[in-house]
Amino acid sequence: CGIGVLPLAKMLPMTLGANIGTTATALIASIAAFTHDAVHIALCHLFFNIIGILIWFPVPIMRRLPLGAAKLLGLYASHYRGFPAVYVLVAFVAVPGVLLGLSAIYDASVAGGVVVTLILLAALVGFEFWWLRLGGCYKVLSEEARRERQEALEAADAELAETDQAAQTAV
Repeated sequence: CGIGVLPLAKMLPMTLGANIGTTATALIASIAAFTHDAVHIALCHLFFNIIGILIWFPVPIMRRLPLGAAKLLGLYASHYRGFPAVYVLVAFVAVPGVLLGLSAIYDASVAGGVVVTLILLAALVGFEFWWLRLGGCYKVLSEEARRERQEALEAADAELAETDQAAQTAV
């Protein structure tokens, strides 16, 4: 992972633990404020992260999804330097903004909300079909470029392993 200090598979439990750690700060702050709403939100935050851990971590096959997504993100980031910024903007600004707008549409009109929800779901299914079935992912990054990046990563990992092994035998 990155410079080879920690494998990607060992980063998942650390990331999940860090998510629980952030909830401790919110919980302490809510207890200091000591209002019903503050404690309620802090406990929702804690239980949301605990449920996420119970979904993604205990079953080994479930770990493949976040690890595969991290590898794919790393692959795109190694090829397109601006991709992490685009990912952050889409994942943490655009998607929540669309969902917030969707909830406002439901407040205004349930029928309108249902129609917009169906349109968004159709767009999502269409994108996934294009991405997975029609080879859209290879239009973004060709299969040859993927293979080159994977080989470069494996070569760098092997070099790091040799350097690490040489350092351990020298000690």
